[in-house]
Amino acid sequence: MIASTAVRAEPTSRQDHRISAADAADMLLRHRDGVLPALAVFDVRDERSFAAAHIPEATRLTEADFALRARALARTTPVLVYCYHGNASRTYAQWFADFRFPEVYSVDGGYEVLVTALDTALATRSGGHRCPPAADDASSPQLIAFLVEYGFDLDDLDAPRKHGLTPLMRAALGGQAALIAELLAHGVDVSRRNMDGNNALWLACVSDSSEAVRLLVKGGIDIDNRNDMGATSLMYTASASKADMVALLIECGADPQVVNFDDARAVDLAASRACLALLRHTVG
Repeated sequence: MIASTAVRAEPTSRQDHRISAADAADMLLRHRDGVLPALAVFDVRDERSFAAAHIPEATRLTEADFALRARALARTTPVLVYCYHGNASRTYAQWFADFRFPEVYSVDGGYEVLVTALDTALATRSGGHRCPPAADDASSPQLIAFLVEYGFDLDDLDAPRKHGLTPLMRAALGGQAALIAELLAHGVDVSRRNMDGNNALWLACVSDSSEAVRLLVKGGIDIDNRNDMGATSLMYTASASKADMVALLIECGADPQVVNFDDARAVDLAASRACLALLRHTVG
């Protein structure tokens, strides 16, 4: 497995309705995997450009049919809009926001940049190869039993199930370090994210398993992954008063200066004096 080392563009505030092409590509792939059940994608380029090439999930959108499209769409549906370079799409995104859609994103850079980001994301998934099936001589009885219990695909260890959880995420949520180590040895993709945009590290923090956290960090997981709200694992642990996890993440190299979509850092979200003390050096 080759760990993903792609650097995502800094997110702007949710009020700006902008998203990097890399994050938009991630949303599209999670939608294709069934992890993100609902997603509306709109192409606001001219008819000829759309006919020549477009994102498969996209519907062409014009000013004339905007109101009809918006009224036909459930307001809980996340919306992605792209154009040529990321300018016109911001106008359409604002219109969706005016219709009270809470999750609306204009893709920075436009169509060509989004296509490149999709190609890159697909090429780097699992280092370009599939994991070996679990049902082979290298798998422990404990792993097989775990996969069967949760209805996972024995032939694809990256395939998500309920809530978009992969076997690695489910093991992390349960704090099952031995299973995490075995899954990593199988070459599972540590970059996979669930329906909320969280990776396995966030779930290991939920379980308060320091061993699971250390294994995932050693396995190359993105320690500063931002979910669909722009929050990192460090922000979560600070806001949940998990001082031991905050200390561990800082030790492992988590960046306390990362901001969420509301421009808040982990120190701004600290819910206890212990967490605040650990993050106080980041103020300023």
